[in-house]
Amino acid sequence: MQSNETIQQFMKLLEENTRQGQAQDLSLLMFYMDGMTRQFEAVSQELQEVRQQLAQAQESPAKKAVGRMVEALGHKVDQAREVLDDLRERITDCAKNAVENFKEAGVTALDKAVSAIGVKNVLESLQEKISGMIADTKQNIEKVESIGHELRSVGGHLKNAGRTLTGKETQTVDGGQEGRFQSVVLAPMRTTQKLLSGMNNATLAAIGGMESLELSAEAAREARTERQAEKKPSIRQALAEKRAEAAAQPAPAPDKEHKTPEAAL
Repeated sequence: MQSNETIQQFMKLLEENTRQGQAQDLSLLMFYMDGMTRQFEAVSQELQEVRQQLAQAQESPAKKAVGRMVEALGHKVDQAREVLDDLRERITDCAKNAVENFKEAGVTALDKAVSAIGVKNVLESLQEKISGMIADTKQNIEKVESIGHELRSVGGHLKNAGRTLTGKETQTVDGGQEGRFQSVVLAPMRTTQKLLSGMNNATLAAIGGMESLELSAEAAREARTERQAEKKPSIRQALAEKRAEAAAQPAPAPDKEHKTPEAAL
């Protein structure tokens, strides 16, 4: 991909210009973001699996309830993925500007590009969205488990009523094991929950990487400012040096041809 090539060029310039720490932090940030992209794709596949299972199931209140849950979660996943795509585009634009301006501005272009990335707040917002999706998925799993348990319990009570009428011994009703509909729906939903948890950890790591990148960029700017200050003396210092030079100059010799009034008498 063109974006990856641009970012690789940017990181190479950072490494070649005493900014190895920034290059490493940016590399880790992109690694985490790549992992999150793959996890989003996996989540979308799991939700599609739930949709396919629902399409094959008979119409029922449980089917409609699960369908609404899946569509709501799918919408949130799409929104979060758009945020991640925008982040990648923003980083790519900053890297592109740095590569294009490096010949004229030098390391200043690199430092400005790193400062312009500034995606920490966006990553924090994304992490909150993912945390919300994890909570929603957990709640949805519990609802499906509860629905299945109640349906099986009702079925068990009806069977016991039939046994009572025929004089047979009743059986303990405990909800039993998950039925086929419940199991085929819950399996991908539980996988989705695990994927979202991994994505949440990756986002937290990316936030830490961005913090490190910002700190290293700030350190590089301060070091550059100090070097410039050493090369360019202040106005006060320049004036003091000129005064010192003037004081060190020997006084001019008196003009022998110029006679005082007393000498002229």
